[in-house]
Amino acid sequence: MGHFLEWYTNPDVLFYSEGPATMPYGPEIIRRMNGKLSELGETYIIEVKENGAWKPIGDASITKDKTPITIGAEEYWNRGIGTRVLDMLIRRARDIHIKKLFVSGIYEYNQRSMHVYSKLGFKETGRVNENGYELVKMELEL
Repeated sequence: MGHFLEWYTNPDVLFYSEGPATMPYGPEIIRRMNGKLSELGETYIIEVKENGAWKPIGDASITKDKTPITIGAEEYWNRGIGTRVLDMLIRRARDIHIKKLFVSGIYEYNQRSMHVYSKLGFKETGRVNENGYELVKMELEL
């Protein structure tokens, strides 16, 4: 739980993953979020090997209507980890016979995330306004 609390109380992580008006998450919200994602599909902890030990740095999921990835440890941003994780999620989705992956919404200002999903073949399918910000919806046919 400690890593999740660190990630989901970080204003920068929340800004890019959950939106500009999101308050830090407490333990109960994190438990509910992880429980719901696990109930709806598969959830994963993203880890890197550092000094011979595995270190959690984020989380990812595959569900019927979303494929979220959060690199919660900022020191690992811009290192291509999100791209590698998304590639692994796409391969896993094919293995379990999912026909289409969805992104329920990336804030328009989160160009890094939009680039990762676009680079791996996701196409924009629409936009919705949420609290004055555009959310970009995307999908990938498998």
